Amino acid sequence: MRQVELRRTVLALAAVLVTVAACGQAGPVSPRPGDEVRPTRDLTPMFPGAEALPAPDLTDDGPGSLVELKPVKGDRSFDEAGATAARIVYRSTSGVDGRPMQVSALIAVPPGPAPKGGWPIISFGHDTTGLLPKCAPTLAPQFWGYSTGMSVYLRRGFAIALSDYQGLGLDPGSGARQHSILDANSLGNSIIDAARAIHRAVPSTSTNWGALGAGEGGLAAWAAAERNGVYGAGMNMVGAVAVNPIADLAPLADPDRTAALATADQYRLQIRALQSLETMQPDFDLDAHRSAKLKDQWDLLVDCAPRDVASAQLALNQLTPNDFQAKDAAAAADLKRRLGAVALPSSAAGPNDPPVLVAFGTADTVNPPAGVLTATAAACARGQQIVVMRGVGDTGQINDQTMQNALAWLQARFDGERLADVCVGAA
Repeated sequence: MRQVELRRTVLALAAVLVTVAACGQAGPVSPRPGDEVRPTRDLTPMFPGAEALPAPDLTDDGPGSLVELKPVKGDRSFDEAGATAARIVYRSTSGVDGRPMQVSALIAVPPGPAPKGGWPIISFGHDTTGLLPKCAPTLAPQFWGYSTGMSVYLRRGFAIALSDYQGLGLDPGSGARQHSILDANSLGNSIIDAARAIHRAVPSTSTNWGALGAGEGGLAAWAAAERNGVYGAGMNMVGAVAVNPIADLAPLADPDRTAALATADQYRLQIRALQSLETMQPDFDLDAHRSAKLKDQWDLLVDCAPRDVASAQLALNQLTPNDFQAKDAAAAADLKRRLGAVALPSSAAGPNDPPVLVAFGTADTVNPPAGVLTATAAACARGQQIVVMRGVGDTGQINDQTMQNALAWLQARFDGERLADVCVGAA
């Protein structure tokens, strides 16, 4: 099921991070002027013992302030890294109607004294895990493997926050609407406020931060860069890495795409996109895009952790393209219009946004590459600083070369290096 796939992705990312670090210098690097926030590339914790967090400041002063902090104990990855980790609940803002929201997250910081200026922060965006509150990574055993990947960032000298996103992780009674994988504004706010929240929880962190994510997390990271100017005051966002972002899913409405549906991952994305659209736009006619059979199995297929796993797998295996055919051409056109309307770039995008690296595979069969290219072209037309990294013929979200280059690019943004190749190959 999806949890296993996510764990494999995270472990692959961790392996890539180890490779990146191993390619650097073997020992500590002598500091240079301006290196105050440059992380170490030594994978061995430099100092014994995890940092003792102060009593949490729960003052409600708006987005990023803390509601709750509970230390995480007994996680092998964090323990081996000597890290301090906690599950937090923090305040954020709905990107749909501007209402105050609460969001949960996992945060972790390296051991020992912070560098001058504080530990630089990475706000990490996880891939799609589901739409129900229980689908949050912070509620899963071993955090679905995300602590493994986080521990490697920690060993390189970054503090890291992993947001669950709005609608995941907390009781529905908290006032949150159902999670939507298409709600870019709320995703961006969640990422920004996670960076604020870890800085509030751990004073030894810096105000310098970057975003990194894949799939839905890539959308979240990119959206955070777009919203930084209107929402990110008080922190210094250096850039964002969006790996295979679901930035524009309008191609999912194309009849030839629907007719070619064949894999479990394709069906899952189609289901989650349709359900997310109904969540955001109550006037959307969901039944115009699903068969009677699919409607009967819908709740089972939306559930990220059904009680009857065998029945859910059987229902998934029995899906065919016909189950997703629009009832007529008008319905197909309406779906395409609605998906395009919630795609990136948003109206907030502009030339003053932090730069964004968009990395994607040109042969991806799940997230349509045409949608990624539409989003990058439109973002460049709005003046955004977009750097495009194409994995020609690549069908996966993460491979060694892509992640090595992506991490080097983000590190360069922390180091203040000049940006190059803006909007080259963006269309």
